[in-house]
Amino acid sequence: MDNNDIFFDDPSPPSGRGQPYKYTKPADDFRPLPPSSTAVLYLAIITPHTDKYEIHGPAPSFSHLLPKIAELCSDSPPALDKLEDLQYTAADVWDERVAKPHFAEQGFTTFVVEGQRGTYTVLEVLREENGRVRDVLPAPVYTVTRHGPLVHTYTGVGMKMKLDVAKGMAATSTLVGSYVERKDAQLAARMTMELLVGEEKVSAIEDWAAGGGGGVLLAMGVGRRWEVRVQYEDEALRRARKGADAEGAGVGWRF
Repeated sequence: MDNNDIFFDDPSPPSGRGQPYKYTKPADDFRPLPPSSTAVLYLAIITPHTDKYEIHGPAPSFSHLLPKIAELCSDSPPALDKLEDLQYTAADVWDERVAKPHFAEQGFTTFVVEGQRGTYTVLEVLREENGRVRDVLPAPVYTVTRHGPLVHTYTGVGMKMKLDVAKGMAATSTLVGSYVERKDAQLAARMTMELLVGEEKVSAIEDWAAGGGGGVLLAMGVGRRWEVRVQYEDEALRRARKGADAEGAGVGWRF
């Protein structure tokens, strides 16, 4: 894939226009990723029970994503066992296991982390042919994702009804791609939003961070919303975020 391509997966259809899209739980897919000297990889983290979707990356190889994967598996014994089986050979007669040489580079495609009480997290490795971005890593790049339609639901009865947070993030989100130049990311974001909303009558706004940072495009229709996000993080911001997370201060998504 190059920077003119866009990931558009069809989400599970809602039961009605006023209902959020539902995420369909996938099966594990441990097929290795094809090697490439020009591809970059991303880790999509999908948590349907909290309706969240996160992207980590781009990275030049699967090994750069492994620490985050191990962290996400750490609270799930079944997931830890699955990950260990992928990383190591079966135990020999001396109960010793040997690391599989190609796993750190080729990894897997989809990995389901089972949680408690029926919850689960899906780890999906996305691959993009993007030699230009790979050549500049680990320098910061612009990563574009799209989300929606997100559906606003209502709670309460009669005069006490109120608008809830828009839902459907887990089911309708995916990667668009990464870009070295801000102008290219902005163009991709605007083209993506046009494709998302189609002929819908919407009110649209853009908000861009100062100093060459990322931004967000929003389009709002009747009871529905679409978002295209442009994430830009340099190493200093990554370190600051990691420090804040270690102290228990969630900083959330940033431009």
